Amino acid sequence: LISIDRSMTFAAVAEVDMRGAALSSSSLLEHRLRGALWCFFAGDALASPTHWFYGGEAQVRAVYGQKLTTYTKPEAKLPGSIMNKSDTDGGGRGRWYGAKKTIIGDVINHGKKKYWRPEESYHYHATLAAGENTLEARLGRVLMTSIAATEGTFDADDFRERYVRFMTTPGSHEDAYASTCHRMFFANLTYKRLPPKDCPDNDRHNVDTIDGLVLPTIAALAEAYVSSSTRDSARRVAIDTAKVTRNSRPLEQAAELWADFLFDALHGDTLDASSSSSPKAAKAKLPPDPVVACYLESALPAAVAMARKYATADVWTALLANANAGGENVHRGSILGAVLGGRAGIDNLPDHLRSGLHAAADIERDIDDFVNALNTRKKKTTTPNPMTCPSLDIRI
Repeated sequence: LISIDRSMTFAAVAEVDMRGAALSSSSLLEHRLRGALWCFFAGDALASPTHWFYGGEAQVRAVYGQKLTTYTKPEAKLPGSIMNKSDTDGGGRGRWYGAKKTIIGDVINHGKKKYWRPEESYHYHATLAAGENTLEARLGRVLMTSIAATEGTFDADDFRERYVRFMTTPGSHEDAYASTCHRMFFANLTYKRLPPKDCPDNDRHNVDTIDGLVLPTIAALAEAYVSSSTRDSARRVAIDTAKVTRNSRPLEQAAELWADFLFDALHGDTLDASSSSSPKAAKAKLPPDPVVACYLESALPAAVAMARKYATADVWTALLANANAGGENVHRGSILGAVLGGRAGIDNLPDHLRSGLHAAADIERDIDDFVNALNTRKKKTTTPNPMTCPSLDIRI
């Protein structure tokens, strides 16, 4: 489990100046929420070409000829890819099962089973266009649509129904890869015929991972925006969202923690990680960008480290750095983008960050519907605007 110590504040990761004027401005909150959402999708799409490049920047240069500088189509083949070792009918590693009908190809990720063939070495996202989102971020839009349809609130039953329908509908997305949690969920639904509510599972290795924070990020942003006087609802909804697709206590702890980062992203005035009470620390050379796997014990501290390192950089630079770092950078890109984009706000994003996304028009529509539903909910709710924000003390 992730250790949470109440003796260390978010300011230890980045010093946040909470000014009452910033907190009282609903227009500023919306500006930040929209920035968080656009960068959530941008961070995912920028990193998809270099997902699980454990050779870091050197491997990026070897495959693409240079560091990534914009949205790029993933290469078709990736030497060292383990998609050819992954189980097409359940979680983790396993068999391909030949012509047998399997979860991958027949129940979800329709027509994509050929990319998992053991004799091949396809890139995990070989089927995506430049700027196109991976499955997990695409599910973020499904969640946004659900929240918009349920009057700006998270409804687990509504989202679960939409999740199952989306995943089992041919052509709903173009990604070749689906993580263990999804394969296990639909194996339970298909073979064990469990009710969808009982289908989340865990192989005790590939589910306690950072991709599980992608959906809670969307739900927590919604609650942080509407319930600006307390973090409790953002924490709670982040945990509840994680439970729809995954059965993981470590993930629930991580979701609660990440909800606080998102709350501060919307409600803090500045996020300046280079500031420090120690002049020596402020002048210290920043560490290289981490190349880590997907497991929470390493991936979550890496996301925090990058949020700290790039707090004062422009968001496009930060998200490109994340993409060029390799490792588990896609799902980190989404959640990192949400934090940094929330700090920057939509008006401070370069136009190409939005226009370069493959489904930019659809994303813009979904963001508008999502924000409008939240604004309608806010009007129905009396929420005081405090001069300062309560701080949760956290150590990871």
